[in-house]
Amino acid sequence: MAPVRSHVGVMLVGGAWLFMLCLAAPTWAAARGTATAHEQSLCTRKAGTYSSGKSVTPPITLTPDLPAQTVNFGGGRGWKFLDVVLRASQPLPTDFDVHQLDLEVLRRLISQGDTTTTVSSRPITFTEPKLNPRRDLITFTICLTGEGLSAGHYTGAITVEGPDGIGPANLTINANAKDGTLFKITLAIAGILVFVLLVWRGATTVQTDQAKQVAATVRDATVAGGTITGLSSAQTLQDTATKSVGARARWNLKGAVLTDPFFWLSTLISAAFALAAAFTIYSQNTAWGSDPAVDAFAVASAVLAAAGFRSLLASGAGK
Repeated sequence: MAPVRSHVGVMLVGGAWLFMLCLAAPTWAAARGTATAHEQSLCTRKAGTYSSGKSVTPPITLTPDLPAQTVNFGGGRGWKFLDVVLRASQPLPTDFDVHQLDLEVLRRLISQGDTTTTVSSRPITFTEPKLNPRRDLITFTICLTGEGLSAGHYTGAITVEGPDGIGPANLTINANAKDGTLFKITLAIAGILVFVLLVWRGATTVQTDQAKQVAATVRDATVAGGTITGLSSAQTLQDTATKSVGARARWNLKGAVLTDPFFWLSTLISAAFALAAAFTIYSQNTAWGSDPAVDAFAVASAVLAAAGFRSLLASGAGK
């Protein structure tokens, strides 16, 4: 009984960890949602809204610390925020105010690719620019929403300039989006298939063991004077033989498989490797789902391979 208790203990520990993660997940999600809502409330500046100002001489250039930035929406389509820092070639005049900055969206996020359908993002907004005390740094945040974007790669362009003699500074935005729904569906279908094959393999193993048991019992039995000795229970032997070689034998053995703690332990281990393989592919492709057939096949193949698909088929065929 020690091995069984050990397997059950491992399952209980794993279940406890999973339960604690499920309890903590809503708290993490709520905290993240609150932070996002606060940042979104600061995105009040719309493109093309500015106040007029005096020309500046000599001209002052504005240089972004990061001329190009990338944002990954992942499988969700919430808000993302990019911080921008512009360094002035010399301190800006005292009569210059950040409201005189013109933040223009030259191009919204547009999907890239020769075979993709053109998709544009929702309007881009900004936080109010800020000027440091030395008047040589301007900072603000670009606010992007992934709502309405399909899986793929996107690019956009923004320019910042003030009155004549200030700027401009050009910024490039690259964005990536995944198809989280397709990933979940693919993972669920592949997981169900793997589980069915694991049960089938388990039933095959039980069937093989019982068939060997029947063969060994019959082999060791002796017949003397019409009396068979060595068979403790003919009825039990018949029942075992029927289960192991009768019609729908493997299906009838599913109960023995599903009540075996070792089966669940090995299934959990296989599932862990399968999930790791699937999420590795999903995380490495920033635009997963842009080619649905290819991407879904890659994830499904990884899940089946991690679970030992070849051995599942071999054992399912009784080989």
